[in-house]
Amino acid sequence: ICGSGYVDFLWEGRRTGILQTNGRFADDFVARAGSFVEPGEYGRRLRLHAHGVSGPVWISEVDVARLLQAKAAIAAGITTLLGVLGTAPGDVKALYLAGGFGMHLSIEHAIGCGLLPGFTPAQIQVVGNTSLGGAFLALNDRSLLAEMQTACDTMEYIELNLQRGFEDAYIDNLALP
Repeated sequence: ICGSGYVDFLWEGRRTGILQTNGRFADDFVARAGSFVEPGEYGRRLRLHAHGVSGPVWISEVDVARLLQAKAAIAAGITTLLGVLGTAPGDVKALYLAGGFGMHLSIEHAIGCGLLPGFTPAQIQVVGNTSLGGAFLALNDRSLLAEMQTACDTMEYIELNLQRGFEDAYIDNLALP
């Protein structure tokens, strides 16, 4: 399953009552799911498809816990960086999502599962492979290299785990909305 597919699962799982806020499968769902949910080596797992390339496709509660950890780290990073800037998500004119993950991500699901906390779909712009685009521009217009160097020279490195409130924001974002 790709990363954007996991984001879809978190959102749909929570929306439809498969997942509780803590990422565990809801007991009433498990009771209805029959053989689709079974005990695994490290907890319960849900069969998503019976005939994947190498057999059934499963997602376990451990998988969901790891997804929630990744989601919490991203959301806490966003919250922390906005705090460093002294701004709120609603004040951001545009949030650019780049790369393959951003290209295939459902904005509604990313917001709905808490990956992009406080943002609205209207603020988010998917921009594709920006590193390739930048390299292409630099190859075709050498005068842009000076502008790129200025951008590099003015960037500030922020170590998130040393920022006040990052750990609290991480813990707050471990749950599904």
